[in-house]
Amino acid sequence: MRGRTKVLVGAACAVAFALVGGLLYGAATLLIGADGQCDEPRGVERLAQVSAIAVPSAPAGAAPVPGASGAECMDDSGTEVWLVANTYYTYDGDPNKVIDHYWAAAPAAGWKATGSRPKITPGSLPKDMCFHKEVDGKPTLLSVLYSADKEYFVSVNAILDGSRPDC
Repeated sequence: MRGRTKVLVGAACAVAFALVGGLLYGAATLLIGADGQCDEPRGVERLAQVSAIAVPSAPAGAAPVPGASGAECMDDSGTEVWLVANTYYTYDGDPNKVIDHYWAAAPAAGWKATGSRPKITPGSLPKDMCFHKEVDGKPTLLSVLYSADKEYFVSVNAILDGSRPDC
């Protein structure tokens, strides 16, 4: 019976991941098609790729912010069309644990740090962390950002034309 439970739990997780992927793809299709500014066929395909990129999970004890995560195409930044997949969560623990977590987990997932490891200065927010890697031969950026209310924002960014995004 124990083996059957593991199989059922695994199947439930696979179905959940497939549903989330389908929802993100559907949202990407609607967002890119909404204003006609993005290169629709290429944009939808690339945003689906960006949304599916494996990113390190949040540290243990983190809580997702309901309804805040998603994917979008942003074309209001001039000639660059940014593709972004975001995850928001809260974490009440020490910010050093978040830094330790991503500083170990991101390289393990193939991401390379951009800049040095952030240091916590008493009375101020930790600096943002940025990592990059090539995905399907195109530069992609992983950012971990902080806010004053213990909310963290993890973002995967790419530029539709294949330019290198900066932190």
